[in-house]
Amino acid sequence: MPKPLLAALFAAFALTAAVAAPAGAGERQPARLQGAALLHQPEQMSFGVYYYPEQWPQEQWQRDFDGMAKLGFEFTHMAEFSWTYLEPKEGQYDFGWLDHAIALAHAAGLRVVLGTPSAAVPSWMGQRYPQVYRVDEHGQRHEHGIRAEVSLTDPTYKAFVAKIVTAMAARYGHDPRVWGWQIDNEPSAFPDFSDSARKAFQDWLRKKYGSIDAMNTAWAGSFWSTRYDSFDEVLLPNTTLAAEDKLSPHAVLDLARFRADTQAQFLDAQAEIIHQYAGKRQWVTTDYTNVSTDTDPRRARALDFPTFTLYPVAGTNALGGDSYAIGKPANLMEAAAYFRPINGTFGVMELQPGQVNWASINPQPMPGAIRMWMWHAFASGASLLATYRYRHPLRGSEMYHEGIVGTDGVTPSRTGREYINTMRDIKALAARLDPNAKLPARLAARYTGYLWSQDVFWDLEIQPQTTLWHSWAYRNGYTLAVQTTGAPMDFISEQDDFSRYPFLIAPAYQMVSPALAAKWKRYVEQGGHLILTSRTGQKNALGHFPEGPWYATILDLIGADVDGFDMLPPSADGEVKADGKTWAWHRWADILTPRPGTEVLATYADHYYAGKAAATTRKLGKGSVTMIGVSTDDGELERALVRSVYQRAGVAIEDLPTGVFHDWRGGYDFMVSYNPKPFAFPLPSGAQAVQGQTPLAPAGVLVWKEKDAAGQP
Repeated sequence: MPKPLLAALFAAFALTAAVAAPAGAGERQPARLQGAALLHQPEQMSFGVYYYPEQWPQEQWQRDFDGMAKLGFEFTHMAEFSWTYLEPKEGQYDFGWLDHAIALAHAAGLRVVLGTPSAAVPSWMGQRYPQVYRVDEHGQRHEHGIRAEVSLTDPTYKAFVAKIVTAMAARYGHDPRVWGWQIDNEPSAFPDFSDSARKAFQDWLRKKYGSIDAMNTAWAGSFWSTRYDSFDEVLLPNTTLAAEDKLSPHAVLDLARFRADTQAQFLDAQAEIIHQYAGKRQWVTTDYTNVSTDTDPRRARALDFPTFTLYPVAGTNALGGDSYAIGKPANLMEAAAYFRPINGTFGVMELQPGQVNWASINPQPMPGAIRMWMWHAFASGASLLATYRYRHPLRGSEMYHEGIVGTDGVTPSRTGREYINTMRDIKALAARLDPNAKLPARLAARYTGYLWSQDVFWDLEIQPQTTLWHSWAYRNGYTLAVQTTGAPMDFISEQDDFSRYPFLIAPAYQMVSPALAAKWKRYVEQGGHLILTSRTGQKNALGHFPEGPWYATILDLIGADVDGFDMLPPSADGEVKADGKTWAWHRWADILTPRPGTEVLATYADHYYAGKAAATTRKLGKGSVTMIGVSTDDGELERALVRSVYQRAGVAIEDLPTGVFHDWRGGYDFMVSYNPKPFAFPLPSGAQAVQGQTPLAPAGVLVWKEKDAAGQP
């Protein structure tokens, strides 16, 4: 590797290590550093905007590209849905129009991000090869007319994708005007019951289990005579058609794993083609949705770094009042904490530019909300930020989706002006960041790892046991509880080094192997503080109940026995008490009996288990283990219990309202608010505010710099 490139690699990741890294985080090296190194200098965040030249008259292209550059955008994104123009007839490629668009963008001073067009196939493909479309759970084959209706397991479709990506990579992989690539669009593991999907699932199972007997054991084939004699007999588990009873949860979990693997392999195949032609000159990513429920971004191996799409205002009123116009508070915070640790770099590839068209209710974002989202992305460590899209469409299914400029193609919308002004302000501050700054000790002391597994999430959703259980909302509750402390947070996996984090939380981590339980024990004994919650440890790594008492794998760890668990219908009442206060619960209750040396933090107030423990804590070695067995209706008890773990450990924390987030980057502190009420945050003594003011208004932004060791701001 050339020395200049090697130096760029370390420089490009220095900021991330300084922004969001516990002790020792610099030791972890991503698999593909070179793509991220090509993004920019470490203190910067690049700004871009989507454009679809094929949707507008060619005589307007130069005006539009010039307009983007004049407004402050640095790159433009194109071609992701243009397959019908890139290959108008089978095997006949037309890149002339794209060549022209790239040349005009370059002349305007813009870098280009190319999207591969795999999400929207041309009509000729479906007409000649209908098998390229996926089949739904009712046996209905999808057809042309909308995006993402294809079968990712169909050999014909995959062959066409490989050909178009190869043709694009061969043409533009060496083009210095092309900065990077986005694979597909918002990849999702949609249900597919086609013949090709069934065969691919059978092959996946054959590779996973080796023998049909092993699969029958894992799937509980002895139950209801559901065993198979060979992999060729295996059907795709179809929960929609299982009207009377439920399918094997283990089969359904394997189907979810298979679909996520299929999606990851589909992305990797395209990325590997591009890398063959582009080498180290261009980076490759994809734009996951910020809430990735059916995909698993950690399964993809060939991407240089992940990006995600973010549309915070879509009709949800999470915090009441006017919060519907500010945005769902957990979305950006969780997405940044999840995607950033995958390999140290991430971007927001689509940020809502204004009013959208696809939600059940489509309100206008509150004035200031888009500014706040942009600052939040920057504070979280994003390396690039793009918005969808430059021009407001005049026709088509997204004609109510706002752009940076309005329907005249020239005049910025209200939200467009907000976006443009915020770009200017962020760029001004970015020039002042210190890429060598280290995370302050006050923040490092409360750094928190959030243990997350898509397999565990899927398993919870397969067997929720109550209609009141919603795994993603449960996750939101605990991430927001952690964020009230002002603690930096990373989503991590079982394979990561827990010792990097003074605090570790694993909410509803249902499938626990003896190896994971042992790793938790070592972590705590060495000084870590572990928080476990409802349902954690119910099952083993196979998704089976261990042959033993409830929660057998973690009982010695938590220092308590689990007598059972309960859940209530909405018409019933349940209460839990702690510190003289009472909270209502319905969703879930692990009934705990503490062992000697374990302290009770909360107890049930009624039902036959009145007086039993609902939450406990114990010291173990140099650290502690806290078990929160109850899920209350408003989550306020859980918030208090989470905060108490930091306090008992002697670590200073903040007391932030829900939806107010504190981040740090390059020597500066950042605070943003999704909360509909003002928040009077006292600036530290001697701190200098460089953006915003306190009290922090709804959708407000506050940036300040604290004194250094020499007393200088």
